[in-house]
Amino acid sequence: MMKFFVAKKGLVLAEAIVTISILVTCALVAGAMFTDATTSTAVSKDFLIANGLAIEGVEAVRNIVATNKMLDPNDPTCWRRVNPAVENCVGVATAGLNYIPEEQADNSQTRGKWLLAAGEVTDLDLSKGAPANTSYLLYINNTSKFYRSIKFSHADDTYATFEVKVSWFEGVKPWSTSTVVDIMNQ
Repeated sequence: MMKFFVAKKGLVLAEAIVTISILVTCALVAGAMFTDATTSTAVSKDFLIANGLAIEGVEAVRNIVATNKMLDPNDPTCWRRVNPAVENCVGVATAGLNYIPEEQADNSQTRGKWLLAAGEVTDLDLSKGAPANTSYLLYINNTSKFYRSIKFSHADDTYATFEVKVSWFEGVKPWSTSTVVDIMNQ
């Protein structure tokens, strides 16, 4: 009779260990799911912001083109001028160069709100690290993790094709989104 109780005590211990291990496994799985959900939410938020910044870049180019067409409607080259404040159609967008859209300060706004500045030869590529892409950083004086560039793949008097690229770091991993747009000189 005593042997039966001893065997039952061992069985209760085994059941307790199995139950605890199942609970720990469930807790680990739930924790991993929570961590993945948090990371996905952060990446989704950054993608939404980056898409908004890409759309803003497209609208900046469209704004520059519209301003240039209003200022010089009879010149077929002026529509690609990167800075509407410069007269005589100097400095038109060139295929193969990267540009950075800049919003002019309200007090210096003379012939348009936007301009494309600092034609860069090197492409925006965060796999090379942040210091190699400093000129593309948004809001250099503020804290921002987003980098933006505009690259013209084709630009002539008839039409232009450009890509607005926005990149950022999420942790140590670089992320990127881009929008390609054709704009006609009509």
